[in-house]
Amino acid sequence: NGMKFVSRYCLKDLRELNRLTLEQVTDRTTIPLERLKFLESDSTKIEASERQCISKLYNLSMEYIFFGKQADFDRKLNEYLGGTP
Repeated sequence: NGMKFVSRYCLKDLRELNRLTLEQVTDRTTIPLERLKFLESDSTKIEASERQCISKLYNLSMEYIFFGKQADFDRKLNEYLGGTP
């Protein structure tokens, strides 16, 4: 039973928060478009190199993206959206 990565940040959420298109993410990483689309629907099979690309692109640690607490994500999202109570 291989270890599964449960992304606290949905990769699509991350991309949209950064106002990037799939094509822009592909241009800025080494991840092909089709692969990126797949990872946005299922990031449990993401490769280490892909995790590195993603964390570098969004300037967030891999631990934060892939192992962070849901509360951290909610708080960050909240701050991003203007801190609704």
